[in-house]
Amino acid sequence: MSPTTHFSPLQGKQIFLAGFMATGKSKIGPILAQRLNRTFVDTDELIVASAGKSIPRIFAEDGEAAFRRIERGCVARAAGMPDAVIALGGGAVTQEGNWDTIRASGVCLCLRASAETISTRLCRTEGERPLMAGMNDEERMEKIRSMLAVRAPYYARADAFVESSEHRTPEETVQLALTALEGIEFQ
Repeated sequence: MSPTTHFSPLQGKQIFLAGFMATGKSKIGPILAQRLNRTFVDTDELIVASAGKSIPRIFAEDGEAAFRRIERGCVARAAGMPDAVIALGGGAVTQEGNWDTIRASGVCLCLRASAETISTRLCRTEGERPLMAGMNDEERMEKIRSMLAVRAPYYARADAFVESSEHRTPEETVQLALTALEGIEFQ
């Protein structure tokens, strides 16, 4: 069975990937998009292209509020693209306008990971995450747990959930994502 007929309830709907930083959205998204014969769109890449500078530089020079304004426009732009799997930045779901876009154009799959898994992954990408810059292991873990607690109600609004783990390959996680997407109830 082809992916498009297999996921007929998702036909014409965007698939938004939400989740905290380092939960695997950018790793899982392209594989999921390929399996579903869709385009993969990373809103962080759209933000960089739109601003003409890196995300750490946007935060440093313009602040988080400016970043969120640019992000909002990029989420809306991505939602207008045909048949896409769209990876959202970790904090995108904290903005109500982004939820309006998600609900109007698609479904939301949230990738979850433990604070320990997130911290391990962030150590591999040190310097790329402005909200974690300059922290030691203990400070980073405390910040992750605090941010996860604040963002939990936003992530809980997703239509489906998948656990991202160091003990599972990206392909195995994609298979779980496909199963979760199949289970979404449509009105």
